[in-house]
This record gives sequence, structure tokens and C-alpha cells, in this order.
Amino acid sequence: MTKLIIYDCDGVLFDSREAVLAYYDFISEKFDLPKINKNDIEQVNKAMMKTNVEIINMLTEDTNKIKDILDFANNMSFKNFLGLMKPEKNLKETLKILHDKGLKMAVFTNRGHSLHYLLEHYEIDRFFGCKITSFDVENSKPHPEGIYKILDFFNIEEKDTIYIGDSSTDYFAARESGVPFLAFNNNLYEATVISDHKDLIRYIK
Repeated sequence: MTKLIIYDCDGVLFDSREAVLAYYDFISEKFDLPKINKNDIEQVNKAMMKTNVEIINMLTEDTNKIKDILDFANNMSFKNFLGLMKPEKNLKETLKILHDKGLKMAVFTNRGHSLHYLLEHYEIDRFFGCKITSFDVENSKPHPEGIYKILDFFNIEEKDTIYIGDSSTDYFAARESGVPFLAFNNNLYEATVISDHKDLIRYIK
């Protein structure tokens, strides 16, 4: 019986492509780095699913500059870019339906501290009993550490859980943990794909 839904954030709860790219454009301009090539699908996908540290290391190999950028980024608020985040279709309505059914919900993301004020800004923070960011684990996705932390928090088994993600890092984290996986708006290996949050309801057993 389904008791717990774990969501990825970027690309699942929100269409965050414009906001994330604008954020890294700002950092690139500040430190005179090459910007992420919007026409390079692989580079854009990495920006959407990797941690802040991994993306900055992708932009430059200068170790001294990396330290300065990370210090700057850690003190810089993502709040300036919240207006560019777009909640996915039927998100809030579906979260309310699941909440009213008594299901537990959580977020596991490679995003950092900005997750918390992002969820508060769009008034959906109250739906998630557990939120795991890149700062809460030693191993970011695709390692399943964050999933294990969520399962332990709620004391719920893998078989009673669904993880929803949009990237290969989500897929492999779910597979390694043994949690059933749904792909959101993206074809990932053999995973079932949903393209609207309301579609999730029919997969709840």
C-alpha cells in the first residue's frame, strides 16, 4: 500500500530551467567565466541535476577561483530568481489531494538551502514532512542516501513508497534503494512516465 511519495524538486515540482540558467549566468558574469551553453543539451541537463559544487567545477578548473565562487554562492540568495520558477501543472491541487488521503510526502533534491524558501514562497512547504537537500547528505544523487534518510524519518518501507524524478540521477537513486520509480515528463530507461501531477493518483495502490 502506498504511504509515501518522494519528489525531486527541479523538473518535477517546478520547471526551473530558466531560473537555474539565469543564476549561473549571473555567477559566470561576476567571475568572468564562460556561460552554460543553452544549445548544449548535455551541459544544460548537468546544470539541472548536479549540485552547486559540481556545476561550478564544470565552469572552471581554477581551484582558487572555485573557492571564491563557492564562498560567493553560499552567501548569495537564490531569492532573486524565484520569480522565474514555474510550478508544474496541477502541482498544488495534487499535493492537497494526496495530503487529504493521508499520504506522507518528502523532497529529495541536489538543490541546496534554497529549497526551503522556494517551497515557502509558493506556499507548498506544509505538504512535505521531510526535505533532504545536498547539504543534508554526504553523498548526493545518484547515491540513494537521501532516500534512506527519508524512509527512516517516516519509518516506511521501500515497497510502500513512490519516488518521482525527471533525470537519470533520480532513476538510479530509486533503483539502488529499491523504491518504485515514476519518471516525470522524461523517458528514462524502462520507467513509467507521467506528464501531469494528477496522473500520479492512479498509481497509488
